[in-house]
Amino acid sequence: MLLLLLLLFKGLPCHGASTVAPLLLGFRHPASEEPLSFRFVQISSFANHSCAHIQASGWLGDVQTHVLDSVSGTIRFLRPWSQGTFSKQELKNLEALLLLYLHSFNKEVQAFASQFQFEYPFELQVLSGCQMHAGKASESFLNGAYQGSDFLSFQGNSWKPSPGAGSRAQNVCRVLNHYRIIKEIVQSLLSDICPRFLAGLLEAGKSELEQQDGNSIFLMLICLTIIVTLVLLVVVDSWFRKQSSNQNILSLHVPNPAFSTRVNIQDPKNSGHQLCLAQEFWIKNRFLKNWKTSLKQLW
Repeated sequence: MLLLLLLLFKGLPCHGASTVAPLLLGFRHPASEEPLSFRFVQISSFANHSCAHIQASGWLGDVQTHVLDSVSGTIRFLRPWSQGTFSKQELKNLEALLLLYLHSFNKEVQAFASQFQFEYPFELQVLSGCQMHAGKASESFLNGAYQGSDFLSFQGNSWKPSPGAGSRAQNVCRVLNHYRIIKEIVQSLLSDICPRFLAGLLEAGKSELEQQDGNSIFLMLICLTIIVTLVLLVVVDSWFRKQSSNQNILSLHVPNPAFSTRVNIQDPKNSGHQLCLAQEFWIKNRFLKNWKTSLKQLW
C-alpha cells in the first residue's frame, strides 16, 4: 500500500511556492482582508467492526466544489471550474490517490480499532486544507476529531495529539509517526499541492465567485431593509395603539359631579375633536397599509 501511494504521488509534479502568486494576478476578492481557503471535509461513521460509512466533500470558502459519490465511489466536480488549472494527468493522479485513501481509511481504522481503544459506535472527522492571504500561501492544516472532540493534528512533519485528548491520541500519533513515507506525502500535499490547487480554483472560478460576492451583498441589503421596515411597523403600530388607548381612557372618565359641567353634543369644539379622531384613524390605517404593501414587494 505504501508503495502504491508513493507511485501515485510521484505523478503529481511538485513546484515551489513561488508558482502560486502568478495564478492569482488580476483576481480581486471583495473580502481581500480575509484568508481564502480550500477545505477537505471527511466524516467516517463506524457502527461496528464490519459496518462503516464515509462522507467527503471539498469547499472553496463557503462554496462546495467537490463531493464523494458513495454509490459510484468517484469524486464529483460540482462546478464547471472545480478542476482548477491542473492538467488532466495531475487530476487523474490526485483523484486516484484520494480515492485510495478514502477506500483504505475505514478498513485501516477498523483493523486498529481495538488497539486504539475506539468504542463502537464512533465517528471520526478530518478537516484538512490550506489558505491564502493576499495571493500567497499562508497556512496549511490537517486536524482530526474523535466523537466531535479534538484528537490530533499534523504539524510540520509529524502527527501530534491534541491537548487533553489523552493517552489514546498519543498512541495513535505514535503509530502514525512510524510511517515516514506517508508523512512526507501528507506534508507535500498540504504545503505544495493544496496551495497550487487553491490558486487554480480561484483563477478558473473567478467570474462566478465575483458574481456570488455581488449577490451576497445584495441579499444582505435586502435583509437589512426588511428588518428596518419591521421595526418601524412595530414602533408606529405601538404609538398608534398608545394614542388610541389614551383617547379611550379620556372618553370613559367620569368627572366629579361637584365640578362637572354638561357637555353640549352640539358644541362645535366637541364635533371638531371627533373629526380629528376620524382623521387620525384614517391616517393610521393608510400609513400601515402602505408600509405593508412595500414589505410584500420586497419579499
